Amino acid sequence: MSVGTRALAGPFRIDRLVEFEGPFRSAGHLFPLATESEVLACPTCHDPRFYDLQRGLLIMSFHALLVRTPTHTILVDTCLGNDKPRPMVPEWNARSGRFIDDLGELGVRPEDVDLVLCTHLHADHIGWNTRLDRGRWVPTFPRARYLFARRELDHFRTRLQNEGPGIHHGMWADSVQPILDAGLAELVDEHHEVAPGVTLHPAPGHTPGTVMIRLFDGHATAWLTGDVVHHPIQVDRPDWYSRFCEQPSQAVASRIKLLEALADSSALLIPAHFPTPTRVRIGRTPQGFRTVTD
Repeated sequence: MSVGTRALAGPFRIDRLVEFEGPFRSAGHLFPLATESEVLACPTCHDPRFYDLQRGLLIMSFHALLVRTPTHTILVDTCLGNDKPRPMVPEWNARSGRFIDDLGELGVRPEDVDLVLCTHLHADHIGWNTRLDRGRWVPTFPRARYLFARRELDHFRTRLQNEGPGIHHGMWADSVQPILDAGLAELVDEHHEVAPGVTLHPAPGHTPGTVMIRLFDGHATAWLTGDVVHHPIQVDRPDWYSRFCEQPSQAVASRIKLLEALADSSALLIPAHFPTPTRVRIGRTPQGFRTVTD
């Protein structure tokens, strides 16, 4: 079940559409380099918003971000989706959530969405690209342009050819190919102006074609970063890559570059899996970086 929407302050209007939020996995499960003692030494693990200390579990969110600018209605990272067969991850499998209803409560119908942007093509970021209609997967947002980074789409096409249709929970057949078949896909470079104040920026590592979205309304700045930073513990330990990063050393480099750029600035960091409050700022410490919340 969806746990509803939350508004996030920042440039333009940003709302969060949450499909799952709560204790999810251990730090050691997600980050191969993390040991129990190192995890407990991280300040993040003593913040109950981010870590369930008693159970030893990271608190995470799976959400999409609705961005409304003066000219466009944009959906960033379309999350898990309904009815998608994902048996390896029970929280994702064959869901029946309120995503479209939650979108409607924000005053947006599927046909009102102008652009769909996915930071990368993992199953938990593209689920609502499509919906099941009489046994067929069809685009959820029929009037939108779905922007795919060319390098990312080419990478997964190659993986599809080499590894077969099961790549990343079978996401290609149910969440990518129907968009291509419908002629709604637009391939763009990793440096791309999507709309006034909305630009794409490369951040390879989690996948080779991962992109971030920078929002700037002339006053405030926010970075919507997908899985460049999975959890606030990676602000404490940016050297911890996730077990799902395809290029671990590059993922670390992209994360450190981002944190360096944002540290001690007013820019908001809004990743795809940070739990409430989700939007944070980055500060510096003698050891590196820290998560700053209001």
